[in-house]
Amino acid sequence: MGAVTDPALLQVNIVVHRRVCYDGNSSSIKAYLKDQSGKTVANRAIQIRANGHPLRLNNGSSNYYGAFPYYELLAGSDESVRGGETYVFTMILTDGKEYEVGRIQAHPDLTTQQLALPADHSRKKPLQVNWQGVEPGNYWLSLWKRWQGETTHSQMTVSKISETKNQWGSIIEEEGSADQADYITIDVGTGSGSHLIPVSYLKGPKARFNALSLMLTSIKTIKITESFRAGSDITSEHSTFYRVNVID
Repeated sequence: MGAVTDPALLQVNIVVHRRVCYDGNSSSIKAYLKDQSGKTVANRAIQIRANGHPLRLNNGSSNYYGAFPYYELLAGSDESVRGGETYVFTMILTDGKEYEVGRIQAHPDLTTQQLALPADHSRKKPLQVNWQGVEPGNYWLSLWKRWQGETTHSQMTVSKISETKNQWGSIIEEEGSADQADYITIDVGTGSGSHLIPVSYLKGPKARFNALSLMLTSIKTIKITESFRAGSDITSEHSTFYRVNVID
């Protein structure tokens, strides 16, 4: 694609991702462009910026279906994704004109008041998972946001982890279960809520496991309605990982 001077020819989809884990955090910002025929656009003369910081064009990897280039925030950038921060995206087309793509507030990091889990739990007792204010607002606010083109949803996935330790007791390998029965999916709505993980789950069907992995993922999407093609949007994805050791 050569010169691009009309934003209405481009579909832009931006994903702001933050991962908070017990063994370290990570983040990324990626933007994908398509033309009016649905073909991916990779044009170094088109600039995309997040809060003024440029995104680099990554040509991606090629496979049988083709190449899938995208624009990305450089690793180690001063503008790494932080919980609760607002990100404003702009695009400069090949004629030098700048357009605001849109803005989104990244999900804030969760506090222990919103979701508190024990470090250890007996497999002989049910585990009660309680949450408060993970999804802010209420039902009517959610309807209003949806009317404005914003959708948001949070979901928790519970799974089992098996560990292999060496002779000194250090963990040398962790493995998740391949059995679908070892996964629980919980929808997390506005306000407060809870879910009881029963003893039957902690006892089977996987014969032996050492810990539970609880991944809470919140996704918010805002439609871009001006300047750019239909289907354009900005998404905030926030994944928080918790680990609960299961003891006898």
